[in-house]
Amino acid sequence: MTNICIWGDSVMRGVVYDDDACKYIFLQNSCIPETAKNFDIRYVNNSKFGMTAPKAFEKMKKTLLENDFKPDFALIELGGNDCDFNWNEVAQNPDGDHEPKTPVSEYEKTIKQMIVTLREKGIEPVLTNLHPIDPVKYLDWITKDGTSKEAILKWLKDVFKIYRFQELYSLTINKISQQLNVRLIDIRKAFLKAGNLMELLCQDGIHPNEKGHEIMASCLTEYISDYKREVMQGSV
Repeated sequence: MTNICIWGDSVMRGVVYDDDACKYIFLQNSCIPETAKNFDIRYVNNSKFGMTAPKAFEKMKKTLLENDFKPDFALIELGGNDCDFNWNEVAQNPDGDHEPKTPVSEYEKTIKQMIVTLREKGIEPVLTNLHPIDPVKYLDWITKDGTSKEAILKWLKDVFKIYRFQELYSLTINKISQQLNVRLIDIRKAFLKAGNLMELLCQDGIHPNEKGHEIMASCLTEYISDYKREVMQGSV
C-alpha cells in the first residue's frame, strides 16, 4: 500500500458550489477519492478551504512533528488563494497599490521550503500546477454583493489580468519543479486540452465543478499509472 498526504486548498478538498442550494458543498466523488479507488492507496487529505502556502507550511511542520503517519508521497496543490487579493480594499482604493495574500516571491520561497522539509523527512514531494480560471465569471462573483465592479476594473485595467496573475503562480510551480527536480502533475494542461473551460468550472469561475473533478481524477490516475509502469520497468 502507498501512503499519501495531500496539502492543498478547497480544490483538492472537493469543494464545489451547489447552484440549487446556493452554497459551497463537499463533492462526494471529487478527484482524490475517485483516484484512490483505482489504486492501493491510503491517503490523509490536509487540504482546507482558504489555505495558502504559508498556512499549509506551518500546519505541515506541526503535523510532521506530532503525527506518526509517515507518507511515501506528499501532493502539494496550492496557489489559488495565494494569488488572490482583498477585493473590497481594491474597490475602496482603485488608485492604490495592493498586494496578493501571498506575494509571488514569498509563495515561491514557501513552496521550496515545503519541498526541502518533506525530503528531509524521507517523503517524496509531488507538485500540481493550477487549473485555469474564468476571470469574467470570477469578477461577477466577487462583485455580486455590491462591491464596485467598475472600481476593481479601474485598478485591473483589464479583467484578464486576473487570469494572467493566477497563471504566474502556476508557472512558478512549473519552474520550481524543474529547478528542484520535483515531480509535476500538469493539471492546467489537462484542463486546457479538455475543451470548453466554462463547462468545467462552478459559477464562481474558480472552483472546478463535477466535470472539472473528472478531468482532475483522470489526470491524477494517468500520472500514477505512468509512475507505476516507470517503477516496474526500472526494477526489471
